[in-house]
Amino acid sequence: MGSLRLLLAGLGRAAVKRGGLRTLGLAFGAALIVAGCAPREVPPPPGGRPAVLRIGYTPSEEAVSDRTAANQALARHLERTLPGLKVTLVRTPSYGPAVEAMSRGEIDLMGLPPFAFVLAGRSNPVEAIAVTGTTHTGPRTYQSALITHRRTGVTRLEDLPAAAKQFRFNFTDPASNSGHLVPQARLAELGLITERDFASTNFTLSHIVSVFNVAFGRAEAAGVSNSVLQRLIAKGRVRREDIVTLWTSDPLPNGPIAVRKNLPPEFKRELQQALVDLATADPVAASAVMEQYPERNLIYLPCDDSLYDGVRALAARVNAAATR
Repeated sequence: MGSLRLLLAGLGRAAVKRGGLRTLGLAFGAALIVAGCAPREVPPPPGGRPAVLRIGYTPSEEAVSDRTAANQALARHLERTLPGLKVTLVRTPSYGPAVEAMSRGEIDLMGLPPFAFVLAGRSNPVEAIAVTGTTHTGPRTYQSALITHRRTGVTRLEDLPAAAKQFRFNFTDPASNSGHLVPQARLAELGLITERDFASTNFTLSHIVSVFNVAFGRAEAAGVSNSVLQRLIAKGRVRREDIVTLWTSDPLPNGPIAVRKNLPPEFKRELQQALVDLATADPVAASAVMEQYPERNLIYLPCDDSLYDGVRALAARVNAAATR
């Protein structure tokens, strides 16, 4: 059970089987303890720069264009910027296996969601070096949403506790920020413990599936990414009048571009600078890389792990509430 992938999968299975966040909280705490006690970093390569950089990526419901093409453009930019470096791409099915691969030294650089990044950081295999955003507004942000269907008759968040016993609730992925950690924290603020207060709880592993489940009667409520919800409505895949948004979170910082922590320090600085310089050094490549995001005029901004201190604090509060 030292594998983060197995731990996260276990969290989802436990919640699905038992329908409860108290059990999930205990498992989540165990995941953090095991991750913290069992780092599996590979020895750093000799010299200042490895010969090969492996960029990891996953399919994403947040992406609006092909992530493979975007990462190919980034790979070409890094090879041109750092002579002698060969860049390869590693596609993983989800973030759990990706983080595990980083801890084994099989992926060197990857964009991670905030909560997955925080979970990975418990075993110190990764650190943040850049984040997408603009010079005027800073890092990109997004929101979590708690949703239900109009047929439930619940139109206000304050009404949810009274109806919860009849509600099947969907989270997305155990490592999701907007689809798990943030909505779980909001439910806890309402005094809702899933195993006690909801008819059942399920991890769908997909924001889209969670929205569809609410829209088509397979669940009464869900925590999802608000941007995915709005895109499905805009495309006509669900009807706006059917979905009731009970709550949206404050803006959340998007996840970072993370690197393995034990890469040579000078190489990490070179990678960070190459990302920050992308828009000016190679506008064509920058356009191809940023095409995967719905916002325009994005660049890479330098960042460090402190940007996600709020996520760490929220995870600690949720775990404490779920295990009381």
